[in-house]
Amino acid sequence: MSSDSDDEVARDLPQGEDPRPGAADASIEDKERAAHRSAPPPPKPLKVRDGWPTRRIFSAACTVAAGFFLVYFFATLLKAVTSELMLVVLSGVIAAGLDPVVALLTRRGLKRQWSVALVATVFILAVVGFFAAIVPPIVDQTGQLVKAAPDISKELQDRSTLIGRLNTQYHLLDTVTSRLGSSSGSTAGSSGSGLPVGGILNVSAAIFGTLVSSLTVLVLTIYFLANMPGMRRAVYRTIPASRRERAVLLGDEIFARVGGYVLGNIVTSVIAGVGTMVFLEIAGVPYAGALGLLVAVLDLIPIVGSTIGGTLVTLVALTVSLPVAVASLVFYVVYRLLEDYLLTPRVMNRTVHVPPVLTIVALLLGGALFGIEGAFLAIPVAAATELVISEVVWPKLDSV
Repeated sequence: MSSDSDDEVARDLPQGEDPRPGAADASIEDKERAAHRSAPPPPKPLKVRDGWPTRRIFSAACTVAAGFFLVYFFATLLKAVTSELMLVVLSGVIAAGLDPVVALLTRRGLKRQWSVALVATVFILAVVGFFAAIVPPIVDQTGQLVKAAPDISKELQDRSTLIGRLNTQYHLLDTVTSRLGSSSGSTAGSSGSGLPVGGILNVSAAIFGTLVSSLTVLVLTIYFLANMPGMRRAVYRTIPASRRERAVLLGDEIFARVGGYVLGNIVTSVIAGVGTMVFLEIAGVPYAGALGLLVAVLDLIPIVGSTIGGTLVTLVALTVSLPVAVASLVFYVVYRLLEDYLLTPRVMNRTVHVPPVLTIVALLLGGALFGIEGAFLAIPVAAATELVISEVVWPKLDSV
């Protein structure tokens, strides 16, 4: 009887379940152990790093201090040699601009050394001829200006004339007198006649420094011209062979644009000199040809060149009459605006292929950051940057 009841209980249990007492609990425990073994291990708790030891803190502080010291040292060193570096870069730009002339002479059968010597000789003769043509008229006109100074002062103080009324309204004579007094400095080192010796010494030092810088640029330009092919090859060899061909093409185009910039600068200077000569001939100012040459050479200096030339010509025009001097001043103010915002951008667009807006912005930024040298180098740098962006950056972005 009992066996029959056990069979009935076994039949009532689910299939595969052990009918013995405690078997169900054992099966649950086995399943829990199996699930525990198959579950992934729990993540390890994050270890919080202990505080740095004193030695490590001291070492890190020394490293940071040394880094700041090196940055300050190199920044100070760079600031100390900025003017010399600008002379080197300026010489390189002039050499790159004259290199097409040397290359033309070389293609005509002249050795490169002789071509460089010929170009340098012509340049030196041009500088000597410029000073020979300019210095005597400037000395003569300076003497005449000193003699005419009392009459000019009386005319400025005469309120019945237009110039006198302008002087009364804008205090022109007082402004000029104060500027001359401030530029000459203290008269403690003056002679008995009141001659500002300190001002003369400052002017002499400035002239001597300009001559030394000009001689340095001349010598470096000659060296760069003589070694230009080797220097270019050395620069190209620093580029991997897989990219060297493209780099050579870009480098040659950059050198061509620098040469175009020098040519464009000469064109604008010639226009300034010819315009000055024509105006002075019409106004009856003496030495019109020499003054036109002076303005043409000074116009090669960006930003301040045309201003200096216009100031000198206006002072010379004072020896003729005050109205002629005022007309000269107005002429140079108008010409300066036309040259900066119309002539130079258009010429550079044709010779350097730099957009006019970029030319104006480059001149403003270069002059504000690095002065005259920065303004002179601004357009070549802008031309090289524009070429690299158009030939390298844009194609790479378009291919992405």
